Amino acid sequence: MRSVNVLLLLFLSSLIASGVLLVNAFFTTTSTCKRTTSLASKKVIRVCQSPGCRDDGSQAALDSLTALAAPGCQVIKGGCVSLCGSGPVVEVLDGTIDDAATATLSIKRKRVKGDVLLSLLDELSDEETDISTNMRQRLIMGYEQSLEAKIAYEAKDYESAIQLYEESIQIARKPAMELEEARSSFGDIHGSSEGIAWLVDAFRNSCRARLATNDLNGARSDAFAATVFAQNRDADSHMCLAEVCEKSGDKLGEYQAIKAAIAQYQRLEEEYSKPLPGIDAVARAEAAKIKTNASTVKRELGFRLTKLERELKASASS
Repeated sequence: MRSVNVLLLLFLSSLIASGVLLVNAFFTTTSTCKRTTSLASKKVIRVCQSPGCRDDGSQAALDSLTALAAPGCQVIKGGCVSLCGSGPVVEVLDGTIDDAATATLSIKRKRVKGDVLLSLLDELSDEETDISTNMRQRLIMGYEQSLEAKIAYEAKDYESAIQLYEESIQIARKPAMELEEARSSFGDIHGSSEGIAWLVDAFRNSCRARLATNDLNGARSDAFAATVFAQNRDADSHMCLAEVCEKSGDKLGEYQAIKAAIAQYQRLEEEYSKPLPGIDAVARAEAAKIKTNASTVKRELGFRLTKLERELKASASS
């Protein structure tokens, strides 16, 4: 199923690149990542998320490893490993998430950022299953540029953010998708979502930066791209599209985008309402927070949807 999803993304991307789906900066070729019939052992990359490590930048390390780790490496949040003050701390275990309790520790790294993080990625790479060296270099370069773009975006330097995001996406979109296809072929849990979440985030932020500069066409293309790469499962990507439609006076488009966003918030609410046996208290608290936020936003959007329905009916009858 994950391979089918990746192929669908590649198909949609080719349509987008040709202009059929109104987005101008995507794939134009199919993946050329390597294949193997003899899969290597899987590894679990556990990134400490204790308060001390978070202060040392463990969230950034978690995000980077999720985006860049080679096929066969499953990146998860981890608990304290008593190396406070040396973060971000990362453990690498031989095995899978399902048998993590009995997996054997193969690598433990302190201060996993910058060159140390890149060195760890090199150690975990397997040339039989990973993307090519050139593609990996492009991916890292584009990913790092997206971080620069995010800094500019958060500082409201929208012109710089747009340019940096544009270059980042151009450099890294193809290797990012090749890596996700390689992960799916390997059987990783990433599917086609977590590993390219940074790319979806780049399109969303670029969309909103373009909205701030009144580039409505560019904003619409970026918003649509975000929904495609998120496989229509990211509520905020649909909200980006709703914001574009609102600013351009497209009430029907806004209505449809908000309706799609509500459906995804409903999915999140249901997903995080399920009991989590054996999960630690921090994970349960995080799940409860996601559920509450999804429920709150869904209710607020419901009011907006009702208002749009009335306006659309009034417009149709006049």
